[in-house]
Amino acid sequence: MGERRGLQWRAGVVRWGAAVLITATVIAVAAVASLFAAHVSERTREREAQAQTVAAATRLERQVDHYVEALRGVAAWLRTEGWPSRTDYERYTDAVAVRRRYPGIQAVGAAQFVDASARTVFSRRAAADLARAEQGYPAFRIHPGETGEALPITYVDPVGGNEAAVGFDFLSEPRRRAAALAARDLGVPRLSAPTTLVQETGTQHGALVMVPVYRTTTTPATAAARREAFTGVVYAAFRMGDLAEGALGVDADRLWLDDVGSTTTPATAPQALYAPSAAASSAAAPSAATPSAATPSAATPSAATPSADASSGRVPDGVEETELSVEGRRWRVRFDAATDLGPLTQYGPLALGVGGAAVAVLAGALLLALTSARSRARVLAVSMTAELHSVTDTATDAIVTVDHSGSVTAWNRGAARMFGIEPGGILGAPVDRVIPGGLPALTEAPGPVGPHPDPTVEVDATRADGTELHVEASVSTWKSPKGLFATAILRDVTERRRAEAEIRRTNDLLEGVLRGATECAIIGCDATGRVTVFNEGAHRMLGYRAEEVIGRAVLDTLHDPAEMTAVADELGVDSVEEIFQVLLRDGLPSTREWTYVRSDGYKLPVLLTVTSLRADDGTVEGHIGIAFDLTEAHRLERERARLANRFEQLVDCSGEGIYGLDGNDRITFVNRQAAASLGWDVEELLGRIAHEVLHHHLPDGSPYPAEDCPIARTIAEGSTNRIDSEVFWRRDGTSLPVEYVAAPLHRDGQIEGAVITFADITDRKRTEQVLKEAVDRLREIDQVRTDLVSTVSHELRTPLTSISGYLELLMDGDVGPITTEQAKMVQVAHRSSQRLLLLVEDLLTLSRIDAGAFHIRHDEVELGPLLDAAIGAITPMALSKGITVTSEVPDDIGVVRGDAAHLDRVMLNLLSNAVKFTPGGGAVTLSGRRLGDEAMVTVRDTGIGIPVDEQGRLFDRFFRSSNAMDEAIQGTGLGLSIVKTIVEHHGGRIVADSQLNHGSTFTLTLPVHAAVRA
Repeated sequence: MGERRGLQWRAGVVRWGAAVLITATVIAVAAVASLFAAHVSERTREREAQAQTVAAATRLERQVDHYVEALRGVAAWLRTEGWPSRTDYERYTDAVAVRRRYPGIQAVGAAQFVDASARTVFSRRAAADLARAEQGYPAFRIHPGETGEALPITYVDPVGGNEAAVGFDFLSEPRRRAAALAARDLGVPRLSAPTTLVQETGTQHGALVMVPVYRTTTTPATAAARREAFTGVVYAAFRMGDLAEGALGVDADRLWLDDVGSTTTPATAPQALYAPSAAASSAAAPSAATPSAATPSAATPSAATPSADASSGRVPDGVEETELSVEGRRWRVRFDAATDLGPLTQYGPLALGVGGAAVAVLAGALLLALTSARSRARVLAVSMTAELHSVTDTATDAIVTVDHSGSVTAWNRGAARMFGIEPGGILGAPVDRVIPGGLPALTEAPGPVGPHPDPTVEVDATRADGTELHVEASVSTWKSPKGLFATAILRDVTERRRAEAEIRRTNDLLEGVLRGATECAIIGCDATGRVTVFNEGAHRMLGYRAEEVIGRAVLDTLHDPAEMTAVADELGVDSVEEIFQVLLRDGLPSTREWTYVRSDGYKLPVLLTVTSLRADDGTVEGHIGIAFDLTEAHRLERERARLANRFEQLVDCSGEGIYGLDGNDRITFVNRQAAASLGWDVEELLGRIAHEVLHHHLPDGSPYPAEDCPIARTIAEGSTNRIDSEVFWRRDGTSLPVEYVAAPLHRDGQIEGAVITFADITDRKRTEQVLKEAVDRLREIDQVRTDLVSTVSHELRTPLTSISGYLELLMDGDVGPITTEQAKMVQVAHRSSQRLLLLVEDLLTLSRIDAGAFHIRHDEVELGPLLDAAIGAITPMALSKGITVTSEVPDDIGVVRGDAAHLDRVMLNLLSNAVKFTPGGGAVTLSGRRLGDEAMVTVRDTGIGIPVDEQGRLFDRFFRSSNAMDEAIQGTGLGLSIVKTIVEHHGGRIVADSQLNHGSTFTLTLPVHAAVRA
């Protein structure tokens, strides 16, 4: 009994021991499986975090690459076009829209290299250019330094907010200097060490990407050559916070970024570039680079770094790191990965027995398998999602997805830039808002899922501001549980279409030029010498048709072989084919005269300009030549030379001095007469300044300023000046009185000089002086005569008046009776005394006229009564000769303002002359009429008339006609001269008309002052 119980007890112990052992074994297996699963899960989380960190670093790298590619485009433009004006730079940057296409860039600009010796000139020129641009640039000044070579910022976009950057010298600050010089020497873009931007007003770190610009079209091969060709850099300045947000978006709050030095040197102590605001404000993650920095505000990303506790150096949980090489700098990227693996079973239930162990083992194995598969799927999904986000967010093209109803479901940053609409403003809205008519894949009849049959189509689109765009769309459709979707990659081809239109227009223009340039031959060939272009002008000039020469190497046939051989010898080349290679080796066009040979063998001279056509890499792809026929030009040149020789002969044969001047008053030609007159040889005068040699003093010896000289006025104003009061100065210092004419020389509408013709007027001046002295003497004699006549006339008038008075007393019998014979004698004596009195009065009147003392009264005189009185006074004299006197004067002829006595004297003179020169039986007629504001009085007779050739002297003093003297008609010849003077003093005029032996007519016209008073 006791032994059985022992056996049972032992068996129980064994069973329980086995159970316990099995249980312990299962528990151990389950524990081991659970620990192994936990280890695998942790490794999976680490790989996912590392994948997200690498993806973030890749997006940062791509963002910087985009900046660099944009700068390469600007640099290529500067290499091709040279450094432009600020206006052209603004126009270019507006066109390429670098800042709009690549968010995050604070400023895009260019810095031009300035040698130490050129600082002042460059600053002055840049300041003037900035002022002309009127685009908000501040006054230009290179700062901070005053001497030495400099690399100042000369272009910046935008101007607003970046005023402090204009003129800043990159070489004055070590970090910027190191990046600029490295870019220059290596010929590749370089990133600066962390720095604070000139225009930074906060606490962010920034950096600059610099792309070198050389004066050559390609990057020089050696560092020395690159330094020699270096002209400046194109740069993009960005803040690290802007870079992080532009590359990662909202994920930027999980990024820490440190700079660990250059890629060409060992790593240095990390320097903080960027940290999220939450981490920066936490004391748990101080900056390794600036552990004592003040805490930044939440609004501005800090430069703190997430390197962990300073005492332990342990990285905080969930933060992975990787190293990134960016344009010569090494960055340490730390990223707080957001892993979400779900709950992980760490412990399985312990089952007693084999069943529990088997279940535990199976459960552990299944858990391991499931965990491993799920982890790999999540890592792959996260990696693909990050890659897709990176591609779509950094792509320059727009990527848009719409559902079956045409509503936008996805809208990347490229679409926001292209259409000017942020995702929040378009998601869920119809795509018709920007693409009228929608995407072709959804608007056309339904088809199979996949790429559109015409994968690349062009559609019209509209920006938010109304600007119309031409868009190239690549459309693909796909299905999901939510229905049919279409994704389109959109590219703005507006500028490309405009460029293509411009290319077509240019090609059309070029074709039109080739067709229309019939006066010149345009011939092109490829690098092998085969003709590719042969225009109509070439056909006309050479006689070949285009189809006869295109595609053939016939250039040797077109040129004169003897001339080609001579040119080859001149250039020192062995073959004719090398001639143009030598002429064009400097890359510049070659222009010289050649001889072409026509198809009929005729040789003609041409002026040929040959230009190389080069590919982008500088290799010669062909040549283009433009030739003008010089046959006519040579003929004209020979004719010009012949005419020039004849002109020179004519000028030298001229009796006058002739010389020419250019626009600077230098003598360009002079004839022998001019040189001899001035005491010079012709060759000695050529090239001299004429005013300094010939015209330096006035006739009185005082200096003659050049600006006062009429010759200078001719050159400046183009006026012709004739001067006869100046002198030219001979070589021996003596003066030469001259009369000269200065006439301008014109060419193409511009004054290019003057020609001066002069004559020696020494003899004329001497004669003029003699004549002047003679005139002065005659004036003195005439004055003596006038004084004598006046004196004699006064002295004669008194006794003549007494004689006439006494004779009248005798005639009237007041002193007693006289005999008939005595009475006749007294009457003759009385008439003679009256004639003498009239003569004396005429002489006194002339004396007063000559002395300027002749005056008239200004009374109102009625012409009618005055003319009637004159007729009455002259009638007895006329009747005594048997002459008929007739008066035809109206009563209302008018009133004149004048002197009645002098007007009566005029009428008596005209009427008495008419009676005196009219034979008996003739007639004298006095007529008058009113013509507007004038009264016309005419005295007409039928007398002897006046010869035609003497009528011009009729009103001269002492003039008497020849027929009057032949008829012995008495008179002094003073009356009509006095009449004309009196009429002109009354504002009137008198004319005469006469025919020999048919009488004379005198017409007197006087201004009427008023009508006749009633």
